[in-house]
Amino acid sequence: MYFAQNDKRSFHRMEINLPIEIVKDGVSYPGTCNDLSSTGMRITFNDSGLNTDQQVEILLETTDSRFLPLHAVAKLLRVNQEEQGGYSAAVEFIELK
Repeated sequence: MYFAQNDKRSFHRMEINLPIEIVKDGVSYPGTCNDLSSTGMRITFNDSGLNTDQQVEILLETTDSRFLPLHAVAKLLRVNQEEQGGYSAAVEFIELK
């Protein structure tokens, strides 16, 4: 587990690299949560059906005892296409369920 802090950030980020499910309008997109903070996460995924400013649901289920399951309504703050393929996105939590 790795903790990162940027001087511009108010909250620590925890590198976790766990699988997630991203749901938009009933369509499920598999992805990975790369890092997690109390206000959001950085995710990566392969499908191009997600765009900046969209609201999505994020589901993180894990058997890793270090982490609790997470179900959140979130906003995609920015979505970037990666040079090596796939996409990355900054996510802001709107509601934790």
